[in-house]
Amino acid sequence: MERHRATLRSCGVASDARSRPAFAMKAFTTPKKDGRTARLVLDARPLNDAMRRPPSMDLPRLRDFIAEVERHRFAMQCDGVSYFYQFPVDASISRYFGIGMKGCDMLLNVLCMGWSWAPCIAQRASNVLVRDLGLAWVDNFLVLGGTLDEAERNVAVFRKRAQAARVEVRAEGDDALWQVRSRFVCVGVEFDLAAETQRHRLDPAWAERWVGGSGMTAVLSGRATARQFAEVFGGAVWATDILAVPRCHFAALLSFAGRLGGRMVDAAAPVWDEVVDVPPSARRELGALRKIVRENPWVVGGVPEDTGSVLWTDASSRAWAALLEAEGRFVDGRQGVFAGPDADAHINLKEMLAFAEGVVRLCWAPGAQRCRIDNAAVVGAVAKGSSSSYAANRVLSRSLRVAERRRIVLCPGWVPSGEQQADPYTRGASLPRFPAPLSASR
Repeated sequence: MERHRATLRSCGVASDARSRPAFAMKAFTTPKKDGRTARLVLDARPLNDAMRRPPSMDLPRLRDFIAEVERHRFAMQCDGVSYFYQFPVDASISRYFGIGMKGCDMLLNVLCMGWSWAPCIAQRASNVLVRDLGLAWVDNFLVLGGTLDEAERNVAVFRKRAQAARVEVRAEGDDALWQVRSRFVCVGVEFDLAAETQRHRLDPAWAERWVGGSGMTAVLSGRATARQFAEVFGGAVWATDILAVPRCHFAALLSFAGRLGGRMVDAAAPVWDEVVDVPPSARRELGALRKIVRENPWVVGGVPEDTGSVLWTDASSRAWAALLEAEGRFVDGRQGVFAGPDADAHINLKEMLAFAEGVVRLCWAPGAQRCRIDNAAVVGAVAKGSSSSYAANRVLSRSLRVAERRRIVLCPGWVPSGEQQADPYTRGASLPRFPAPLSASR
C-alpha cells in the first residue's frame, strides 16, 4: 500500500488531502493475473450511494460485438495503460475522490476506479477513439479491417487519434503493439478470422480456470458458499453466451440461482460466506455445461440460408394452433386443446407450448426458420434462449434441441394479435385443407 501511495503521488495522480475528504474511500489491493503485482482498488460505495445512477455505458452487446468482429478478416488490439488514470478531473470533482489511507488521506486527481460513473465516461471516450475504425470495450480497443491494407490504414488513423488525445495504449505482448492479426483473444473470446468461415470460442485459458477452479469443485460437491456459487454461475452465463448454448437447457440451475439471488437481495445484510446446499438437478446441469466448456468448441458465425417458410403459432386459454406458410400459402398445420396441468397454465406458458408444438411437428427444412408469435414474452425467451420461468425453460429446451438436431435456426418475430394467422384456429375454427406437402414441410 505504501508503494501504491508513493506511485500515485509521484505520477501526479493523487495528492495529500488538506482536510478529511467528504467521502474517504477504503483502499485495498487485489493480485493481477501475472501473479507478481497488485491492483489498487477503491471501495466507492459511500460516494455511489450519494449519487444518482449513471447513464448507459454504451457498451456493445456481446452478440453484436462478436458479430461485428466476424464481419472482418483482420484486427489489431491494444489496451489503455492505467486507463482511468489518464482522465484528469476538475478540482470541483476530485474533492469527492478521497482515499482513506493509514496516516494520510489523499485526493485522486483522475477518474476513480470504483466510482459508478467512471466506466461510462471511459467507454464514451473509447467510442470516440475507434469510431468507424472498430470497437471498444472500456479500455480494450479492437481496430478492424476487411483486408490487410484496410486494417493497417485504420490502425494508422487510430494511432493519430490516440496521440492527439494524449491517450497511451499498448498491447499485452512486448512485441505485439500495432500488429495486425487474424487470430487473437479479446475480452475473453478467442477469434479465428482466417478460417474459411469466421469463428470464435471461449478464451482457452479462462475456460481452463473456470472448469478446474475450487469454486466449481465446491458447487459440484453439493455444498458451497453463496459467493462460490455466484462466481461459478456468473462464469456459466458468460460461457453460454460465448458458445451460443441456450440457457433454457439448464432450467434447474437457473431456478436455483434465481432463488438464491432473491434471498440475497431481500436480506438486510447478505452473507456471501453462508454455505448453501446445491440441488442435485442443478449440479447435473452444471456438470453438463462444464463438459461443454472443457471441449470449448468453435462457434461458426453467420446466418444460414432462409428456409423460405414462416411458422405461425398462437394459443388461447383453451387451445393452441400452429401453421406453416410457404410460397404465400399454408402448407401444413396442427391444432389441439390444452389438457391436464397445461389447462390451468399461465397464458405465456401456453403460448410457449404452442410454439413448441409448431417447431416439433411442422419444422423440418434446415436453415433460418422465421417464426411469428403475438406474445412478447415468448419472442424474447426464444431470442435469448431462456425464460424466467422454470416450466417455460423446460418447454423451450425441448424445442431448441429438436431444432438443433434438424439444423434449424429459429428466428422469432412479434406480430400484433390482429395479424396472427393462427388465432382463428385456437377459437374453434377447423384447419383448412392443405395441398400436397412442399419442400418446406415434411
